[in-house]
Amino acid sequence: MDDDNWMVTCLKDVFIEVPIAIREGNTAILRCDYDLEQEALYTVKWYKGRQEFFRYVPKELPHTRVFPLATINVDVSESGPKQVVLRQVTPELDGKYRCEVSADAPTFHTQIVAAWMHVVRTMDGKPELYLEKPQYSLGEKLRANCSSPPSNPPANITWFINDKELGNGRIIRIPSVRPSGQLFKTVSSIEYDVLIAGKLKVKCQSDIYHVIGSETEVMLDEDKPRLASILQPHDHSAGNHIYIKLN
Repeated sequence: MDDDNWMVTCLKDVFIEVPIAIREGNTAILRCDYDLEQEALYTVKWYKGRQEFFRYVPKELPHTRVFPLATINVDVSESGPKQVVLRQVTPELDGKYRCEVSADAPTFHTQIVAAWMHVVRTMDGKPELYLEKPQYSLGEKLRANCSSPPSNPPANITWFINDKELGNGRIIRIPSVRPSGQLFKTVSSIEYDVLIAGKLKVKCQSDIYHVIGSETEVMLDEDKPRLASILQPHDHSAGNHIYIKLN
Protein backbone atom coordinates (compact mmCIF):
# COMPACT_ATOMS: atom_id res chain seq x y z
CA MET A 1 0.00 0.00 0.00
CA ASP A 2 1.22 3.49 -0.87
CA ASP A 3 2.50 5.19 2.28
CA ASP A 4 0.98 8.48 1.04
CA ASN A 5 -2.49 6.98 1.58
CA TRP A 6 -1.86 6.50 5.30
CA MET A 7 -3.14 9.20 7.63
CA VAL A 8 -2.21 8.97 11.30
CA THR A 9 -4.92 10.34 13.62
CA CYS A 10 -4.83 10.45 17.37
CA LEU A 11 -5.98 12.27 20.46
CA LYS A 12 -4.14 15.58 20.86
CA ASP A 13 -4.26 19.10 22.28
CA VAL A 14 -5.77 18.10 25.62
CA PHE A 15 -6.21 21.25 27.72
CA ILE A 16 -7.66 21.85 31.18
CA GLU A 17 -9.20 25.12 32.40
CA VAL A 18 -9.94 25.42 36.11
CA PRO A 19 -10.60 28.60 38.14
CA ILE A 20 -7.37 29.69 39.81
CA ALA A 21 -9.39 30.98 42.74
CA ILE A 22 -13.09 30.95 43.55
CA ARG A 23 -15.15 32.15 46.51
CA GLU A 24 -16.58 29.58 48.90
CA GLY A 25 -20.20 28.84 48.00
CA ASN A 26 -19.88 29.77 44.32
CA THR A 27 -20.20 27.52 41.28
CA ALA A 28 -17.01 26.22 39.66
CA ILE A 29 -16.91 25.22 35.99
CA LEU A 30 -14.00 22.88 35.18
CA ARG A 31 -13.35 22.49 31.46
CA CYS A 32 -11.36 19.90 29.56
CA ASP A 33 -10.89 20.42 25.84
CA TYR A 34 -9.31 18.02 23.36
CA ASP A 35 -9.03 17.13 19.70
CA LEU A 36 -9.86 13.53 18.80
CA GLU A 37 -9.25 14.11 15.10
CA GLN A 38 -11.01 11.06 13.58
CA GLU A 39 -10.95 8.85 16.65
CA ALA A 40 -13.99 8.16 18.80
CA LEU A 41 -14.18 9.11 22.45
CA TYR A 42 -13.99 6.29 24.98
CA THR A 43 -14.07 8.08 28.36
CA VAL A 44 -13.45 11.36 30.13
CA LYS A 45 -12.62 11.02 33.83
CA TRP A 46 -12.26 13.75 36.44
CA TYR A 47 -10.20 13.39 39.62
CA LYS A 48 -9.59 15.49 42.70
CA GLY A 49 -6.21 14.37 43.93
CA ARG A 50 -6.24 10.62 43.38
CA GLN A 51 -10.01 10.16 43.73
CA GLU A 52 -12.27 9.97 40.69
CA PHE A 53 -15.53 11.88 41.12
CA PHE A 54 -17.02 12.15 37.62
CA ARG A 55 -16.94 10.04 34.46
CA TYR A 56 -18.40 10.51 31.00
CA VAL A 57 -18.77 7.41 28.77
CA PRO A 58 -20.61 8.03 25.48
CA LYS A 59 -21.29 4.30 24.88
CA GLU A 60 -23.08 3.85 28.21
CA LEU A 61 -26.53 4.96 29.33
CA PRO A 62 -26.65 7.18 31.18
CA HIS A 63 -23.50 8.74 29.77
CA THR A 64 -22.46 10.21 33.12
CA ARG A 65 -21.48 8.70 36.46
CA VAL A 66 -20.80 10.50 39.74
CA PHE A 67 -18.65 8.87 42.40
CA PRO A 68 -19.25 9.83 46.05
CA LEU A 69 -16.65 12.24 47.35
CA ALA A 70 -17.20 14.33 50.46
CA THR A 71 -18.40 17.91 49.83
CA ILE A 72 -18.35 17.59 46.01
CA ASN A 73 -21.73 18.52 44.53
CA VAL A 74 -21.73 17.75 40.79
CA ASP A 75 -24.45 19.34 38.68
CA VAL A 76 -24.98 16.39 36.33
CA SER A 77 -27.41 18.31 34.10
CA GLU A 78 -24.65 20.81 33.24
CA SER A 79 -21.75 18.33 33.06
CA GLY A 80 -20.69 16.33 30.03
CA PRO A 81 -17.86 15.39 27.68
CA LYS A 82 -15.96 18.66 28.00
CA GLN A 83 -16.87 20.11 31.39
CA VAL A 84 -17.96 19.32 34.92
CA VAL A 85 -19.87 21.81 37.06
CA LEU A 86 -19.49 21.93 40.85
CA ARG A 87 -22.13 23.73 42.93
CA GLN A 88 -21.63 25.35 46.34
CA VAL A 89 -17.87 24.77 46.51
CA THR A 90 -16.37 24.39 49.98
CA PRO A 91 -12.81 24.95 51.28
CA GLU A 92 -12.30 21.16 51.22
CA LEU A 93 -12.39 21.34 47.41
CA ASP A 94 -9.16 23.35 47.34
CA GLY A 95 -6.59 21.22 45.52
CA LYS A 96 -5.36 19.60 42.34
CA TYR A 97 -7.79 18.44 39.63
CA ARG A 98 -7.02 16.06 36.76
CA CYS A 99 -8.82 15.39 33.52
CA GLU A 100 -8.11 12.04 31.84
CA VAL A 101 -9.25 11.64 28.22
CA SER A 102 -9.15 8.29 26.41
CA ALA A 103 -9.82 7.53 22.76
CA ASP A 104 -11.74 4.38 21.81
CA ALA A 105 -10.41 1.15 20.35
CA PRO A 106 -8.12 0.20 18.81
CA THR A 107 -5.65 2.76 20.22
CA PHE A 108 -7.18 3.65 23.61
CA HIS A 109 -4.77 6.57 23.49
CA THR A 110 -4.94 8.44 26.83
CA GLN A 111 -3.76 11.85 27.98
CA ILE A 112 -3.95 13.44 31.43
CA VAL A 113 -3.80 17.14 32.28
CA ALA A 114 -3.98 18.80 35.69
CA ALA A 115 -4.49 22.19 37.35
CA TRP A 116 -4.97 23.66 40.83
CA MET A 117 -8.13 25.34 42.12
CA HIS A 118 -8.05 27.43 45.31
CA VAL A 119 -11.27 27.93 47.27
CA VAL A 120 -11.17 31.25 49.09
CA ARG A 121 -13.02 32.14 52.27
CA THR A 122 -13.35 35.88 52.56
CA MET A 123 -15.53 38.45 54.26
CA ASP A 124 -17.36 40.97 52.08
CA GLY A 125 -16.19 44.55 52.07
CA LYS A 126 -13.42 46.83 50.90
CA PRO A 127 -10.04 47.50 52.50
CA GLU A 128 -10.09 50.02 55.35
CA LEU A 129 -7.73 52.90 54.67
CA TYR A 130 -6.38 55.11 57.47
CA LEU A 131 -4.20 58.19 57.11
CA GLU A 132 -2.49 60.29 59.75
CA LYS A 133 -4.24 63.46 58.53
CA PRO A 134 -6.43 64.56 55.61
CA GLN A 135 -4.01 67.10 54.07
CA TYR A 136 -0.29 67.12 53.31
CA SER A 137 2.24 69.76 52.28
CA LEU A 138 5.24 69.47 50.03
CA GLY A 139 8.13 67.90 51.94
CA GLU A 140 5.99 66.19 54.57
CA LYS A 141 5.90 62.45 55.20
CA LEU A 142 2.60 60.70 54.53
CA ARG A 143 1.86 57.80 56.86
CA ALA A 144 -0.97 55.37 56.17
CA ASN A 145 -2.34 51.96 57.17
CA CYS A 146 -4.58 49.63 55.18
CA SER A 147 -6.44 46.54 56.44
CA SER A 148 -7.93 43.90 54.13
CA PRO A 149 -11.20 42.07 54.84
CA PRO A 150 -10.47 38.79 56.71
CA SER A 151 -9.83 35.86 54.38
CA ASN A 152 -8.14 32.50 53.98
CA PRO A 153 -5.69 32.47 52.30
CA PRO A 154 -4.56 35.94 53.42
CA ALA A 155 -4.94 38.78 50.93
CA ASN A 156 -2.08 40.70 49.38
CA ILE A 157 -2.03 44.49 49.66
CA THR A 158 -0.59 46.85 47.05
CA TRP A 159 -0.28 50.63 47.44
CA PHE A 160 -0.62 53.28 44.73
CA ILE A 161 -0.09 57.05 44.96
CA ASN A 162 -1.25 59.08 41.96
CA ASP A 163 -1.65 55.73 40.15
CA LYS A 164 2.04 54.85 40.63
CA GLU A 165 2.58 51.49 42.32
CA LEU A 166 4.56 51.69 45.57
CA GLY A 167 4.65 48.01 46.49
CA ASN A 168 3.25 46.10 49.44
CA GLY A 169 4.47 48.21 52.37
CA ARG A 170 5.21 46.64 55.75
CA ILE A 171 2.95 43.63 56.13
CA ILE A 172 1.59 41.84 59.18
CA ARG A 173 -1.11 39.17 59.20
CA ILE A 174 -3.52 38.87 62.12
CA PRO A 175 -5.36 35.55 62.58
CA SER A 176 -8.94 35.39 63.79
CA VAL A 177 -11.11 32.36 64.48
CA ARG A 178 -14.58 32.36 62.94
CA PRO A 179 -17.33 29.69 62.99
CA SER A 180 -16.30 28.76 59.44
CA GLY A 181 -12.63 28.41 60.42
CA GLN A 182 -9.53 30.55 60.75
CA LEU A 183 -9.28 33.73 58.71
CA PHE A 184 -6.46 36.28 58.40
CA LYS A 185 -6.54 40.05 58.20
CA THR A 186 -3.64 41.58 56.28
CA VAL A 187 -2.46 44.96 57.59
CA SER A 188 0.02 47.07 55.63
CA SER A 189 1.63 50.40 56.51
CA ILE A 190 3.61 52.85 54.40
CA GLU A 191 5.59 56.07 54.80
CA TYR A 192 5.85 58.27 51.72
CA ASP A 193 7.77 61.51 51.23
CA VAL A 194 5.51 64.05 49.50
CA LEU A 195 7.78 65.51 46.82
CA ILE A 196 5.18 66.97 44.45
CA ALA A 197 2.69 69.78 45.03
CA GLY A 198 -1.03 69.39 44.47
CA LYS A 199 -3.59 66.73 45.26
CA LEU A 200 -2.61 63.18 46.20
CA LYS A 201 -4.63 60.11 45.24
CA VAL A 202 -3.91 57.30 47.68
CA LYS A 203 -5.15 53.82 46.82
CA CYS A 204 -4.96 50.54 48.72
CA GLN A 205 -5.67 47.39 46.70
CA SER A 206 -6.43 44.02 48.28
CA ASP A 207 -6.36 40.85 46.19
CA ILE A 208 -6.11 37.07 46.43
CA TYR A 209 -4.35 35.29 43.55
CA HIS A 210 -4.99 38.42 41.44
CA VAL A 211 -8.54 37.09 40.93
CA ILE A 212 -10.60 38.13 43.96
CA GLY A 213 -10.11 41.64 45.24
CA SER A 214 -11.28 45.15 45.98
CA GLU A 215 -9.77 48.57 46.55
CA THR A 216 -10.25 51.81 48.45
CA GLU A 217 -8.93 55.18 47.37
CA VAL A 218 -9.03 58.74 48.70
CA MET A 219 -8.08 62.11 47.27
CA LEU A 220 -6.08 64.34 49.60
CA ASP A 221 -5.93 68.12 49.20
CA GLU A 222 -2.66 70.00 49.46
CA ASP A 223 -2.18 71.67 52.83
CA LYS A 224 -1.11 75.11 51.62
CA PRO A 225 0.81 77.46 53.96
CA ARG A 226 -1.28 79.86 55.99
CA LEU A 227 -0.30 83.08 57.78
CA ALA A 228 -1.62 81.75 61.06
CA SER A 229 -2.72 78.34 62.13
CA ILE A 230 -5.50 77.63 64.56
CA LEU A 231 -4.19 74.09 64.95
CA GLN A 232 -1.65 73.14 67.58
CA PRO A 233 1.54 71.68 66.07
CA HIS A 234 1.92 67.91 66.16
CA ASP A 235 5.07 66.37 67.59
CA HIS A 236 5.89 63.30 65.49
CA SER A 237 9.25 62.70 67.09
CA ALA A 238 7.86 60.32 69.72
CA GLY A 239 6.58 57.93 67.07
CA ASN A 240 2.95 58.05 68.26
CA HIS A 241 0.58 58.71 65.37
CA ILE A 242 -3.20 59.14 65.30
CA TYR A 243 -4.76 57.79 62.12
CA ILE A 244 -7.97 59.01 60.49
CA LYS A 245 -10.20 56.55 58.65
CA LEU A 246 -10.87 58.04 55.22
CA ASN A 247 -12.93 55.45 53.41
